Amino acid sequence: MPRKTPYSAYERTKVETADQRQLILMLYDGALRFMQRATAKIEANDIEGAHNYLIRTRDIISELLATLKPEKGGEIGENLKQLYTYMFNRLVEANLTKDTAIIREVSQLMGTLREGWASIKPAGAKSTEGTPRENRRVNVTG
Repeated sequence: MPRKTPYSAYERTKVETADQRQLILMLYDGALRFMQRATAKIEANDIEGAHNYLIRTRDIISELLATLKPEKGGEIGENLKQLYTYMFNRLVEANLTKDTAIIREVSQLMGTLREGWASIKPAGAKSTEGTPRENRRVNVTG
């Protein structure tokens, strides 16, 4: 049974209160982090460690695939489904061959997708376009 720490409670709350866009970004961040660690493990000749990180990355991609609704997303949804499937299959190959070039390829694709999601304005966000810079305010106190 995992230990309960203040950090794990914070992480659980962060996930439970995140909107869909934030959750997707968290999944992308996790996948990118795990691929980076898998590459480091391969370079350190830690095959089991690399395997574990690649499995965790595949699990994230499986989650992205499971929650994707291509019928609602139209062409974009269908393209994402194909891209996630491609990345999943490439990671299977990378895990079998321990090929860091494949991991870097998938990481680059994932990074591009992450940038796209990050550039989407959160729901309810007000546009500051056309507002003079000196009139834009950021609330840093909460």
